Amino acid sequence: MRPGDTPMRILQILHNRKFGGAEQHLVQLCEGLRAAGHQVEAAVPRGAWVWQRLEEAGFVLHDFDFRAHYDLPALLRLWRLIRRGRFDLVHTHLVRAAFYGRVACRIGGTPLVSSVHDLLTWKNYPRDGQLIAVSEAVRGNLVARGFEAGRIKVVFPGARDCSLGAARDRLRAETRLALGLAPDELALFMVGRVAQVKGHDVALDAFGRLQGRTARPVRLFFAGQETDWGAALHAGAASRLATWLGRRDDVPRLLAAADIILQPSRSEGLPLALMEAASAGCAMVASRVGGVPEVIEDGGSGLLVPPDDAAALADAIARLAADPALAEALGRSARKGFEARFSIDTMIQATLAVYQACLEGRPA
Repeated sequence: MRPGDTPMRILQILHNRKFGGAEQHLVQLCEGLRAAGHQVEAAVPRGAWVWQRLEEAGFVLHDFDFRAHYDLPALLRLWRLIRRGRFDLVHTHLVRAAFYGRVACRIGGTPLVSSVHDLLTWKNYPRDGQLIAVSEAVRGNLVARGFEAGRIKVVFPGARDCSLGAARDRLRAETRLALGLAPDELALFMVGRVAQVKGHDVALDAFGRLQGRTARPVRLFFAGQETDWGAALHAGAASRLATWLGRRDDVPRLLAAADIILQPSRSEGLPLALMEAASAGCAMVASRVGGVPEVIEDGGSGLLVPPDDAAALADAIARLAADPALAEALGRSARKGFEARFSIDTMIQATLAVYQACLEGRPA
């Protein structure tokens, strides 16, 4: 609820059919805004993961899919939806929704907020509107591209708490047993979409370099939906080095079963997978790219390595494998960082503050 004001009618727009951090963020945002007393509807592609999750949660949904980069009928449908819905504010996610939302809101005079979730897209975001960047790295990239710094507010996406509480040890043992992990095996996990930008090929290379360097046997697990690139990697010869689990809905259990979480990404806005791993108190090794250093302090709450450097990744894994006390200490520190910065409630309150500023016509 906005301080001193009535509930808002808010339309959230996302065009993507994929399953990833932006889609999970949208679900959490919708649920959090509704819990705060606001009326939230969403325009998303019918049948997509985000549609299914929001439908299960009882939200009013509008089928919204773009058939091309410039889809005039889709733009007209969006304009009519915004006009008929009498929304106080529209919030878009990812670049194509931002482009269509910008045009439709400008025609109808509806306040617009656009969230930028990555470092790779910027051209079609509104330069004269209010932007939310998911990390300082994303904000810095936008400023470097000529966007006005005063129009960009950093709001970290919230992440669910995956710590499992008192049940963690029991669920860890059950999950490791179900995965065929022996008690003495060191389990490395990558959790998230299997895509080239995430660096699963680098993890496979690093895993191959680990052979004979650790006292404990090591296993590598990939849990996430495969893109076309991921499917090709899975079909390749190196894929036998890892256990491929596909997309899983039991991420907290997988994090409990893990000894080390890997994220050797080539680019990141602010990775949800690492925030969830931090909430579970996991030891983490990740690439020093984008917003990753905003989640992991190198040597304080995890280890950072250069991107596309399998040798450095293998060295970092070997270091943690040889020093369980260090791994445990990094995990404890990561958990403290999560509690201080990445809770869903913190994200909701910060987002509402941006909405309030946008409605009042002032910088957030």
